[in-house]
Amino acid sequence: MPAIKNTIISMTALAMFVSSATFANDDTSKKTDFLLIGGGIMSASLGTWLQELQPDWKQVMVEKLDGVALESSNGWNNAGTGHSANMELNYTPERPDGTIDVSKALDINEQFMISRQFWTAQVKRGILHDPHSFINSTP
Repeated sequence: MPAIKNTIISMTALAMFVSSATFANDDTSKKTDFLLIGGGIMSASLGTWLQELQPDWKQVMVEKLDGVALESSNGWNNAGTGHSANMELNYTPERPDGTIDVSKALDINEQFMISRQFWTAQVKRGILHDPHSFINSTP
């Protein structure tokens, strides 16, 4: 559970750093309360959580690529491991005695499972629609 708290605190701190930013487009400048940088799963999840907590805040998501979820959130660009931490060796370092430390992988997997529960609740409430449009297994 501490890992989840740390993640939420980190995401909130970053978001507060860029909150109330003024951004420019072709026509004018617009004020926003919350700027989400990148169109991946982290920004999408944070934006959804913020919509629940602060529905009156104006959010803007910016993405430099041609579409959302095309970089790290794309399963093929994430070495096929997704965000569940089940296959990423950097999350399971070898200890000096030769045993493997899986604690970081377990923390990340727990966070991923909680995210899945959140997305499931959003689908059941009709806020998110087709789950296959945002979460899929990678072969």
